[in-house]
Amino acid sequence: MINILDKANCTGCSACFSICPKQCISMTKDEEGFNYPVIDKNLCINCNLCENICPLINKKEINTETKTYAMMNKDSRTREESTSGGVFSLLANYILDLNGYVIGVAYDDNFVVKHIIVNNKDDLYKLRGAKYSQSELGNIFKQTKELLDKNKYVLFSGTPCQIVGLKSYLRKDYKKLITVDLICHGVPSPLAWNKYLEYRYKQDNKGKKASHINLRSKITGWSNYSYSIVFDYDDYRYTSINYEDPFMKAFVGNLCLRPSCYDCHFKGLERISDFTLGDYWGIWKQIPEMDDNCGTSVVFIHSYLGKEIFDQIKDKVIYQEVDSKTSIEMNPSMIESSFSNDDRDKFMNDLENSDFDYLIEKYDLKPKNLQVSLLKRIAGKIKRFI
Repeated sequence: MINILDKANCTGCSACFSICPKQCISMTKDEEGFNYPVIDKNLCINCNLCENICPLINKKEINTETKTYAMMNKDSRTREESTSGGVFSLLANYILDLNGYVIGVAYDDNFVVKHIIVNNKDDLYKLRGAKYSQSELGNIFKQTKELLDKNKYVLFSGTPCQIVGLKSYLRKDYKKLITVDLICHGVPSPLAWNKYLEYRYKQDNKGKKASHINLRSKITGWSNYSYSIVFDYDDYRYTSINYEDPFMKAFVGNLCLRPSCYDCHFKGLERISDFTLGDYWGIWKQIPEMDDNCGTSVVFIHSYLGKEIFDQIKDKVIYQEVDSKTSIEMNPSMIESSFSNDDRDKFMNDLENSDFDYLIEKYDLKPKNLQVSLLKRIAGKIKRFI
């Protein structure tokens, strides 16, 4: 039976919840907004399946023949709508052309981050772009297995711990499963994300929710990306350079990450996934001819299946093979966990009991340069006045 004594030893991957034959495990939010398994001991039959498939207890074999590339989608519109180089969309389209299914993270109507299933190209936009909150997995592992058991192609994307969790739950290899993980800084608290949205709505829209959120807008360039929230009236928006936004400061400053993220067990150049995708930070120094400030991906291909798929899509990308270690010189999150901020526990305790505006004041999360956000606000107000 799973017994979590230290929350740093649980990623919330939901493999234990998904495998339980008696459905006696529920994923329940703690005071910080993170999901952890809770067992109904009255229903438990002590089969130990949950413990036997936990990826933190049972290590899985990783792929050890990684190839690394700098890569850009030749379709400029897709790349513009993507977080970095638009490679995920190519992989997804390849699977959809095989009448397969793509599983990844999207916002629901209230901007809660959830894993969903897409089986047509018109809905693929929902999975593009960054979402900085740990996703709700629900029954997605079970739904993935059902599709695979029907001999369907499935591309599953998520954080490294979610990919390992899925493969642990499946307990066997599927030839039609393609997995894509990310260079992950860590997952922020869904509670922090929700409280920040409430603060943003109150500040900018009289408490009403947004119509669109883009955490990686390239309006100011890929390497200096912006955070943008669009509200319903007259396309009025809040916009801030990424490092000036209060939520991004808390996220990048490691104030609101899941406890397991400070000692992640699933980082490294070699992984269990078929692909690892990320931003190729530093491309402007290493391969300047592949930097137009519209987004370049670093792509790690870990498996024979990944190499086969790359061969099928490589005519649609501009690419260059690079040294794996060189490629992460400005992207240490590939191999290193985020450091633990000394104020993390105090911040999360205050988060439980306070609004986000209080946190902004107490932890000095105010933007230092208001130029971009103020210009957008003033423009929106003038437009409404006219």
